[in-house]
Amino acid sequence: MGKTLQTKQTLLELAYILGGCVLYALSMVWFLDPVHIIPGSVTGIAVVTKALFGIPIGALNLVINVPLVLIAVFFLGKKLLVYTVITVVLTSVFIDWWAVLPPLTEDMLLASVFGGVVMGIGLGMILKGGATTGGTTVVGRLVVRRYPNLPIGTILLIGDFIIITVGSILLQDWDLFLYSVLDLYVCVIAIDKVMYGFDVKCAAVLYTPRAEEVARALQSSFPCRTVPFAEGAGLVCYCKKSLVSKIQRAAQACDPEMVCACVNLDYSFGGIDRQG
Repeated sequence: MGKTLQTKQTLLELAYILGGCVLYALSMVWFLDPVHIIPGSVTGIAVVTKALFGIPIGALNLVINVPLVLIAVFFLGKKLLVYTVITVVLTSVFIDWWAVLPPLTEDMLLASVFGGVVMGIGLGMILKGGATTGGTTVVGRLVVRRYPNLPIGTILLIGDFIIITVGSILLQDWDLFLYSVLDLYVCVIAIDKVMYGFDVKCAAVLYTPRAEEVARALQSSFPCRTVPFAEGAGLVCYCKKSLVSKIQRAAQACDPEMVCACVNLDYSFGGIDRQG
């Protein structure tokens, strides 16, 4: 029975990865590459290199990602290595294979918005399936492993912004920079929505010796569920992410020295994964 469930989970993960690879590649072919928008990560480096030297995006994406994936396996495990190799190969092959497809638009604004949406959904599916596309997503996985309360979309935003800035300087096109930043912002939002959902549930961990008093105050004011620590030194409050700051202020009104930590709850594949 356990082996059957594990097989179903593996198939579901692979389905997420395959669907994500298709969307990721189509976002490049249909929207981003025709107008040279820089999506960040290794793919962004490949876009700039193609614009400067004409090297195919998929081939360069594959070459650059090989050492990054090998480094990541020492920290993230063999399963991630296998999934990431599958992802990198599929996205690279799909991008070059479908390069003959006509773009859906050559308007830079439309391309940046819709390219960001499609790529973000694809990346979110890949990450949800337990893989990465190499590049900054490998770095994002490593950082989230060390700091689970950081949203992976925000981590990708920082790394990709640096790549976009450098690429725009090399191409000497600041309109391209602005459209690429817009594309990145839309992509990050889409990633977080796929990864964490539209109504993110949180566990606000409140460290306070006045746990009972704080729990009564929160339950009388907010739609939340509280569970006290066994030793009575605090409680866990399950609520919507949008309520966390209000809950924290209400708890601090009861105990000004209260300490709060927040963890997003991701119910993908039937489990709870600390993300955030």
